[in-house]
Amino acid sequence: MATRSFIARKTSNGYEGCYCHWDGYPEGVGKTLAEHYLDEGKLTYLLSFGDISSLGPNIGWQHDFDQRDDFGSTTFYGRDRGETGPGIQTKYYRKLQALLKAAANMGCEFVYLYDAGRWKVASRGLQFFGMNDGDKFSRFEQLEAHVVLS
Repeated sequence: MATRSFIARKTSNGYEGCYCHWDGYPEGVGKTLAEHYLDEGKLTYLLSFGDISSLGPNIGWQHDFDQRDDFGSTTFYGRDRGETGPGIQTKYYRKLQALLKAAANMGCEFVYLYDAGRWKVASRGLQFFGMNDGDKFSRFEQLEAHVVLS
């Protein structure tokens, strides 16, 4: 079963981000973000591809979803799985509460927010079958407090 998350960054107009399907817990997606996505340019480029199936340490290049990638490339729904439509594109929100509501409706358990050069994380309980059970996200905390970095 997937641990869903939402990856976002604060912008001058609000927030932009995308859904990530696999390994959304702090020792998975959180650790990858903290170790490999500290450059705002790289993060902006990552988010430009839209929703993510699995986050790797590298954005990588287009690859066939059905073939194993040994280079740590990220797998995107659009670029690599060939999916289309507005639902998999980068999402934009003016207010943090709107972002959190959308992440809850996507069944996300974790939200990662890049703000002022630091990663923060908010969490909520396990969401069965990707449904929103109404649990609210916790307050954002510094991600470093939740992961052991290499």
